Amino acid sequence: MAVFFSGDEIIQMAVKTEETGYAFYQHAAQNAKSDKLKDLFNYLAGAELRHKEIYLGLMGLIEEHPQGVPIDWDELGLYIKAMTDSSFFVGGNKNINMASKAADDKEAIDFALAFEKDTILFFYQLKDLLRTKDKPIVEKVIQEEKEHIRQLSEMKKAL
Repeated sequence: MAVFFSGDEIIQMAVKTEETGYAFYQHAAQNAKSDKLKDLFNYLAGAELRHKEIYLGLMGLIEEHPQGVPIDWDELGLYIKAMTDSSFFVGGNKNINMASKAADDKEAIDFALAFEKDTILFFYQLKDLLRTKDKPIVEKVIQEEKEHIRQLSEMKKAL
């Protein structure tokens, strides 16, 4: 039997990734070697918070689960946390720890790029599990994260 995620569940996963991204970028900014990179990481940390608000705002646009299907939000929250942790945040603070171990700005950007690419890959994988009517939600998530990659790539070229 196929497993499908609702738009609400995808939004909860997106919120979790944005919260983790915020922590990653805050930590990366503290450890950045150059002021330019520190500014970019601080900007991206703020963008993660803005994205979180965007995704939470989408919650009101998502159709509720069919009547008669109970939702255990505590169980769903634990499931979403386990899924995002196991997909690309293995080890809890793995990416945050990587941000603090960057030898130089290029390596810090490489870690950030890997973080963003993992995020996008995660959502592309989930997109296949969505009901057709909910696919535009995950497409918005992917587009927002692609913008981060563009900005990071531009900074890396400038170094």
